[in-house]
Amino acid sequence: MCTLDTFIAKTIKWFLIVFGLATCGTLPFALDIKLITPMLGGLVDFTSSSVPALRHWGIMIFGIGVLMVVAGFRPWLRFETMVFSTLEKAFMVYLYLSNLGEPWIAGYFAAFLIDSTIVAYGVLYFISSKGRPSRWAVLD
Repeated sequence: MCTLDTFIAKTIKWFLIVFGLATCGTLPFALDIKLITPMLGGLVDFTSSSVPALRHWGIMIFGIGVLMVVAGFRPWLRFETMVFSTLEKAFMVYLYLSNLGEPWIAGYFAAFLIDSTIVAYGVLYFISSKGRPSRWAVLD
């Protein structure tokens, strides 16, 4: 466990900053929905009825990215941020995997790779002693 704790301690700040900035990449969807098609490889279409939900999704995911970046600089915010971002990203990974037979799913491949990495790191974070609030940690 010592090796995992050391890995998390040395990487958590930059992990949150780098992947938080990548997560912020959905802001253009919220600002101009017409950018969703080229940003997702031209494979994902939208309808006028899905525009409000997609724009909302764009701003919500942008908010998670901002939260991740801030948590990189504010250690007291990391646990809650990692809970929220890991669960949200795990659901996106699930959605990707459960739609593998669809022709448009390839448009989400980059998001799948980023989100899978965040989920894997999140699991390691929660396994480590760094991923538990101090009041939950077992005292030696």
